[in-house]
Amino acid sequence: MKKRVVITGIGPVTAMGIGKDAMFRNIMDMKTCISRIPVHYERNYHYKSRFFVPGPVFSLQEHGIPQYCESIMEEISRLSVLCAKLALEDAGFSIKRKDKYFESNCPEDCMTIIGVGMSSLQTAMHSYTAHISQCNDSNKYRYNRMVIPMLMPNSASSWVSILFGLNGLNYTVNASCASGSLAIGEAYKNIMLGRCDTVITGGVEALSEESGSVMRGFDMLSVLTRSKDGMPLPFSRDRSGFLLNQGAGCLLVLEELQKAKERGSRIYAELSGYEYSSDAYHIVQMDPTGKNITAIIKKLIKDIKIDYLNAHGTATVSNDKIEAEIIQDIFGDKKHQPYINSTKGLLGHSIGASGAIEAAVTALSIKESVLHGNLTMNPIENLNLPMTSMEAHIKYGLSASYGFGGHNALLLLKRFDENE
Repeated sequence: MKKRVVITGIGPVTAMGIGKDAMFRNIMDMKTCISRIPVHYERNYHYKSRFFVPGPVFSLQEHGIPQYCESIMEEISRLSVLCAKLALEDAGFSIKRKDKYFESNCPEDCMTIIGVGMSSLQTAMHSYTAHISQCNDSNKYRYNRMVIPMLMPNSASSWVSILFGLNGLNYTVNASCASGSLAIGEAYKNIMLGRCDTVITGGVEALSEESGSVMRGFDMLSVLTRSKDGMPLPFSRDRSGFLLNQGAGCLLVLEELQKAKERGSRIYAELSGYEYSSDAYHIVQMDPTGKNITAIIKKLIKDIKIDYLNAHGTATVSNDKIEAEIIQDIFGDKKHQPYINSTKGLLGHSIGASGAIEAAVTALSIKESVLHGNLTMNPIENLNLPMTSMEAHIKYGLSASYGFGGHNALLLLKRFDENE
């Protein structure tokens, strides 16, 4: 019998809310969390983009995670462990404090696969500054003795494994803006291949840095929004770039269906397919023909009727044009297209975390039979873009992620049917 994979736990940590209920409620209300760049960002550089979404503010100790973790983890690891705790609890696993860490009733071979786009750099920058400034007797920064384990990209998954006693394979996936989606897809494959029955997976990103140098890098690539109020306006003819989200995370619990049933798990949606590819075209640009993405979407959906597409929808000038043309090529005119929205239009673009957040939004939309509207105006013609949140019966939903480097990842979700 072919295995089936279901989503049983969702744990987001975002500026829009911590926990699935707060985040999804605010997304459905089409709220935003946009901040103007601080004055000190522009000491040595004038930004073309004037806004960003700040990372969420939280304390691990307030969520029952040992206080010492705060001082030995970089931001991606802090996000990972909190997302993991929220997701595991949401899935109905018991988590109890034991000595320094936790014990849980998760399967011992539960895997941990987490997508990370760039990883946090604050500790590295402080340590580097302290290192080169010693001859100047500078005491402003210190060299952190934990700098190496704090900067390891695999720390995101390793700390989840360590804190919650998960002995299965753990690793991070790095595929820029497609990292979260690719991690979920690889988790799906591992369950389908019978390598394990449970995986905690998703994506995290932490790009906040006190001087604004990380944001400057994106700004110099001219990929950030230049709108007067910071709104990125995905799929608008007035779009100018994406709104940078400086920190977010979302982890999901995936389970093999029979194991989930044995636990009496609540099921948000079934993950029924995954495809991936590389454009092999350019380090930061999508292939303008869209032929590679078109091919894998057709391969994934076959003759399935897609009711909802959570699009990549960054609001960059070229990407939205290419994505719109792909949608029109595959689905035809607006009246034949699925409902299309861009979660990045509300929450900004959180790079490695974005695909996981969007997969969670897609699963919740399927479960609740609703979808959020698009915060945009003057839209590209012939796209089925709801402008307000609405009720919608969704059987199949598609979540799409396309990243710098040519990474493409697609997740196909469907409403869970007990009788299939």
